[in-house]
Amino acid sequence: MARPERMTLEVPSSAGTGRAENVFRLRDKTVQLSGPFAGSLQLEGSIDGEDFEPIGAPLTGPGFVLVPEAVAFLRIHTIELTSGIPKALASGFDFRAV
Repeated sequence: MARPERMTLEVPSSAGTGRAENVFRLRDKTVQLSGPFAGSLQLEGSIDGEDFEPIGAPLTGPGFVLVPEAVAFLRIHTIELTSGIPKALASGFDFRAV
């Protein structure tokens, strides 16, 4: 039976990219961005952990992003952050769990 899993994605406090997290084992991935902030954050995904591409439009407030692509890595790219401390969580189901 699949087990729900979640992991924290690093959100840089200034322009730059956060640490990439390996989410390969998760299926039906969703990312939640929370916390009041003023800025623009971009969810990025990669198959090989080297070349990252944007997933959806940049986020300017709290919300959810469904990840339809079969990516192995996710990270947050802070485009601009003028105030606040946003948090990001990736969740999905680990289908390898029993």
